[in-house]
Amino acid sequence: MFTPYHHFTNCGRLESTIDSLKESGNVPDDIVKGYRRYHFALIHKIKCARHHLDSLIDLMSTTELADALSKSSNFMFLANMYLDGFFYTCGSAMDILAREVLTYFAIPLPTQVYFQTAKRLLRSNRPGDALISRFDDPSWRNDFSMYRNAVTHERIIAGNFNIEVTIDGDTEAKTLTLPLPDNPRVDVMARTFRTNPDVLEYCNLHLKRLLILTNTVYGEINARIITNGNLPL
Repeated sequence: MFTPYHHFTNCGRLESTIDSLKESGNVPDDIVKGYRRYHFALIHKIKCARHHLDSLIDLMSTTELADALSKSSNFMFLANMYLDGFFYTCGSAMDILAREVLTYFAIPLPTQVYFQTAKRLLRSNRPGDALISRFDDPSWRNDFSMYRNAVTHERIIAGNFNIEVTIDGDTEAKTLTLPLPDNPRVDVMARTFRTNPDVLEYCNLHLKRLLILTNTVYGEINARIITNGNLPL
């Protein structure tokens, strides 16, 4: 589904397990409704994130250097559009994962549920549950949240790009790269670009991290459902 980023095999396993439970009548209707609502919404969001990233990769690989220089406004527009979509949908997927997991525990959802809400509610309703640690803030979440929140009011890419030159014998190749600002909230002219100098490298890694996190949670949920033989957990 998400090759080459991740095989995401636990997703299909979880779906098969829940389908079997539905056939045997071992899952309440409200949990089935929550599963249908959140699980497939999450998959949709990650597919959208992949589409935005693939579109950005295509833009970067097919845009001639001369075109990027002479038509930079359109190039930058497209790059920022794909990045806006990528950060929005990845952030939404993390929040939806929290909703989906809480649904399997039959924990009532508050009006607003974000990624960190799952940890808080699991800790108060199921203290000591091993799944709580999966919702500890990953080390990469702060940087991601900074970019995700910044795209609401800022352009992440504001005219800065690098040209990498590689020489192989008599052949010279030039590659266009876009850096992510260390702090997208500062004035454009004051931005630095030390931490994430290549936007494609960062986004590729983040999508893999998101898929690994989700796949791990799905694997643990699926194993527990199989052991219990029913839902809720």
